Amino acid sequence: MINRYNILAINSSASSGSIALAKDGKITQVSYLDVKRTHSERLMPMIDLALKQNNLQVADLDLICIAIGPGSFTGIRIAMATAKGLSYSHKIPILPFDNLSLLAENLFASARNRLVMIDARMGEIYTAFYSKNGKTIISPKNCKPEEILAEINEPVIIIGDGAEKYYNSILDSKIDFILAKPHQNLDLASTMLSYALELDKIPEYDFEYIAKIEPNYLRKSQAEIEKEKRENNNLQGK
Repeated sequence: MINRYNILAINSSASSGSIALAKDGKITQVSYLDVKRTHSERLMPMIDLALKQNNLQVADLDLICIAIGPGSFTGIRIAMATAKGLSYSHKIPILPFDNLSLLAENLFASARNRLVMIDARMGEIYTAFYSKNGKTIISPKNCKPEEILAEINEPVIIIGDGAEKYYNSILDSKIDFILAKPHQNLDLASTMLSYALELDKIPEYDFEYIAKIEPNYLRKSQAEIEKEKRENNNLQGK
């Protein structure tokens, strides 16, 4: 049964950014931008515009949904800071979502199992493998594309920007595959609303729970990697 809540959804886990709004239990606004501007410049203006066009205030929101990664370290941090700021100031509950499973849901009711490949840079991807019924076959992880492809032995449909970047690796793997259409690769925040609107009851506001919500990076940041290298070099030099 569809609920009648007002819900804001935020997804800036990629270079693109998306917000979506449900008013009285109906999706009324979806915004998506993939431009060369930072999330900090565009996220709040997108939210403000959506609320204004739907005659809502932040205080009218019953729930905030947020994609916590994996993906862009900066984008995820900005989205999380924005969501928590709105939540704390108006005591609005937050519902976090994994970005890999969200992207897989763009292929809902596919006849094939769904392989998600998101470009993680440095020759790696964020990936997970889901059945056509939504069950997890291979849990989310960060690896070389060849590693996950070696585990696939059935016909699949592949979604995510990693599929285009590592297309030659996919061909070399000799698996039976088809690629998702370009519109299916969009990280739309409205996917989270589809889930939230099916809830019989939204979560209650819980400050301690919200404070503990952390990004799901799946790997260390480049800064952390470089710091560990320097520390290891210093130890070896002693």
